[in-house]
Amino acid sequence: MIDILFQSLIFPGLLFSVAMAFWFEYIERKITAKIQGRVGPLYTGPKGLLQPLVDFIKLLVKEEIVPRNCDILLYRVAPVLAISIPVFAMCYIPVATTQMPLSFQGDVLLVFLLLALTALTVALAGYAALTPYTAIGVGRLLLQYTMYESIFALSLASVALQASSLSFKDLIEYQAQHGPLVLYQPIGFITSLFALLAKLEKRPFDLPHAKQEVVAGWLTEYSGRSLAYLRLFNDLSMTWGISLLTSFYLGGPLGPGYEKIGPLAGFLWFGFKALALSFLLTFISASMARFKVSGLARVFWGILYPLVFIQLLIAFLFRWLV
Repeated sequence: MIDILFQSLIFPGLLFSVAMAFWFEYIERKITAKIQGRVGPLYTGPKGLLQPLVDFIKLLVKEEIVPRNCDILLYRVAPVLAISIPVFAMCYIPVATTQMPLSFQGDVLLVFLLLALTALTVALAGYAALTPYTAIGVGRLLLQYTMYESIFALSLASVALQASSLSFKDLIEYQAQHGPLVLYQPIGFITSLFALLAKLEKRPFDLPHAKQEVVAGWLTEYSGRSLAYLRLFNDLSMTWGISLLTSFYLGGPLGPGYEKIGPLAGFLWFGFKALALSFLLTFISASMARFKVSGLARVFWGILYPLVFIQLLIAFLFRWLV
């Protein structure tokens, strides 16, 4: 019971997930600023490290303006529900060891369900304060969802297919025996990276909240505490998505010294891999311009879908050969 409470509230649950979310936001802002010739966070904390935390606290205490004709129940519940989903999902990610206290056979299926629920909570948040900008933002979000979600799920499913398991524990143990699955499935790794960018609404797939077009999209009518929660949800989603790719393709906590040192080495290896992925995602996002809707369809339906199906066939062959 104590292990479950620790996992849910401390590590890798609430506190750890929030700390990682602020850390990844800091990295994203610094790298983006460097690429674009700006400074980025600098003065709050060492090298501006505490800036994401301070921004979150400032939003918590700012005045919250509630739209007059909004659905007040959804308006209040959606941000809290949005935060709870990635925090709950992080409890199943093998961050330091191959198995967590809440793990069970089939926990990968639960993660797939939670992936779908994140888009639903965002849509509810947008429709709770229905205005022209939020309506356009939610419409774009759902359109984008139909393109990226199946690619992301199929990319991860190809890993489960090769390992012949729907358990995180078995996926990690398979990679301990045969090496990181990114070596066998580089196509799936690339398609999952672009699908994750679309899921996180990062450039070049930031149509749902394109500032130059629809102010902030589905976030337009949120302020104060609710906006702080939804911004935190975006950072938590990035933490969760990076952790998924680290576990599925890069072996999670596995690395030199893991068998001798144990969880400490596993945590350090997991953090190093997640950090490398955050650099890669941010570099791609900061280096590309936004796609139009037609360009979005061309990329996903014309390029990524054929690639992910090729990867599924390769995974099926590796299931019998490896």
